[in-house]
Amino acid sequence: MFARIFTKEEADALLPELRRVLAQMRQAKGELKDLQARLPEARGLERRRLEEEARFLLGALEADARYLASLGVFLKDLDRGLVDFPARVGGEVVFLCWQEGEPEVAHYHPLAGGFQDRRPLGPNPPLLPEPRPGERRPGA
Repeated sequence: MFARIFTKEEADALLPELRRVLAQMRQAKGELKDLQARLPEARGLERRRLEEEARFLLGALEADARYLASLGVFLKDLDRGLVDFPARVGGEVVFLCWQEGEPEVAHYHPLAGGFQDRRPLGPNPPLLPEPRPGERRPGA
């Protein structure tokens, strides 16, 4: 179903990298928006330069989105810095839900739910039981 299933600790460990990538993506998005506002007035070489720069920024955004996907996380909203991590709470597969500005991953929601369905994890969440001897945990 998912390439990786996270524990809370694994999700928390990724937060510094997620913050870095989200900031980078927001900067590229802002620069792209500025370029797109200037394009209608541009002519000749200036227009070609702006178009080339816009293609570069789009490529950078796409590469960052692919990178996040390769980590096994789901970027839900770049502007809000909203990211989901597939996990298990009890025996149920859910999304751990983190929003930029929160110091740690502290919420989850059902797969079919969203941010409005967030629930607190609690102090010792029962995330993914330890594998039995000889058993390999998905995503590990």
